[in-house]
Amino acid sequence: MDPAVVLNEMPLCDSTTSDSPLDSPMSQNSPIEKEPRPIGRKAAKANKAGNSSNNNSKLLEEIARQNGIRIEMEQKRQDNEMAIQAEYAREREYLGKKDMDKTDRETMAMDTSHMSPETKQFWKLERRDVMGR
Repeated sequence: MDPAVVLNEMPLCDSTTSDSPLDSPMSQNSPIEKEPRPIGRKAAKANKAGNSSNNNSKLLEEIARQNGIRIEMEQKRQDNEMAIQAEYAREREYLGKKDMDKTDRETMAMDTSHMSPETKQFWKLERRDVMGR
């Protein structure tokens, strides 16, 4: 057996009977549940940091999704603009050809009877060019 520890002539522990609250039969089968200990500051910060990283990842996912939408919209806008430019180029070509046809008709219909010999020669060469096309 252990030697008894004595303080001011009072034994500190009795080896035969235990007054420890852990050894008490009431504490083992107690219907009273202990209240949970409140969360400490470090744990609260850790929980908050955990939530913020989760929120950060959700925020990054949302930013990536919105960037994808923005890129898609920009691509559609560029495609639309290119289609408009192609249509404009076709229209210019058509109008240019129409203008050239009009000029060619005028050249072919030119009356050179009242013109000088040099001017007649110029219009004769122009008519030859028109007929060559």
